[in-house]
Amino acid sequence: MEVGFARVAVTPEKPVFLAGLSRNRVSRGVHDDLYVRAVVLCDNGRTVALVGVDSIGLMYDYLKRVEGKLLKRGVALLVGSSHDHSSPDVIGLWGPSSEETGVDDEYLDYLLESMLEAVEEALSEVSRVTLEVGYSRLPPGVAKNTRDPGFIDFDAPYMVFRRGSEVLGLLVNFGLHPEVLWSDNRLVTADFVHYMLGSIEAELGGVAIFLNGALGGMVTPNVESHTYEEAERIGTTIASSIIGAVRNARVEYEAFGQLKLARKKIALPVVNEKLIQAVERGVIRRRVLEPSSVETEVNLLEIGPFVQLVTLPGEPLPKVGFKAKSLMNKRYRFLVGLGNDEIGYIIDLEDWNPQNYEESMSLGPLTAGILLSAIAELASASH
Repeated sequence: MEVGFARVAVTPEKPVFLAGLSRNRVSRGVHDDLYVRAVVLCDNGRTVALVGVDSIGLMYDYLKRVEGKLLKRGVALLVGSSHDHSSPDVIGLWGPSSEETGVDDEYLDYLLESMLEAVEEALSEVSRVTLEVGYSRLPPGVAKNTRDPGFIDFDAPYMVFRRGSEVLGLLVNFGLHPEVLWSDNRLVTADFVHYMLGSIEAELGGVAIFLNGALGGMVTPNVESHTYEEAERIGTTIASSIIGAVRNARVEYEAFGQLKLARKKIALPVVNEKLIQAVERGVIRRRVLEPSSVETEVNLLEIGPFVQLVTLPGEPLPKVGFKAKSLMNKRYRFLVGLGNDEIGYIIDLEDWNPQNYEESMSLGPLTAGILLSAIAELASASH
């Protein structure tokens, strides 16, 4: 397989409304840079760009602007937002009031152009590599589920790309909210992801990419305080587990790569009146179709005979994540949340409770079932 990596900073250069936690939280400086990190996979005339971005969540309508340009070059785009709660508001919900959007159009344009730049740079760096795939585990003491205690997907599958003995890059996938820093924080930061990816890059080399997983419900960092020290502890602890797994791995199977991508467009019903009203007020800039629905997609990427990667367009709760993985039929299974979209929480129908916070930030009770059916269809067709 031929692969190229790139990393482009997307740190805002002026104060912005920070996403998540509370409204009207304006940044007062920068603790660490935000990045777009991209890897392009090229095989048998097919090219797929996997992109991880330090962002609360890029919506489908925005990403179509980038993908439209890439498709002209024959490149399919799969984006996973980290769901960083100390990054600029690119959704609109965390502006000065419930009536005013928090989106800075200038920053959003800059972010999307930087994403395109990262993919194009990665394309210019393509070389033949060996891909190693394996599993790590989230170590004890870094994650908890405050909605359903103990119910977490602890698997952290990874891919390592080597050119000879040189590591060009690594991709890791697990579910955890980047929200160690809390509402009192006014500095731009990638949260624990900054420390995790920095540690991996320092130890193994290359560009490290994080794609978040089944983080809903709420799968949140298990911290004693909302400090940068705790963000560093969470990030470096996870990094050490991944680095150890990579270094101690042994080869079980060998295969020549083959790349396949299947995509299904979906219209999801919207029963959340608050979302519809936010769109009508211009707080959220997203098309809501008639009858009330939004357009999105799911993707199934296959790499060789052993790897499948599925995207879900929001924040799946762990139960939804487990169900999605059960529909895949390869040994190594990557589940990417906030994949090419951010529609809010994706909650299993049997767990739906209108009194809970997550339901208030969801499209409705039918979302999970529709998305899982789409994944089943794509997985069945891949046999």
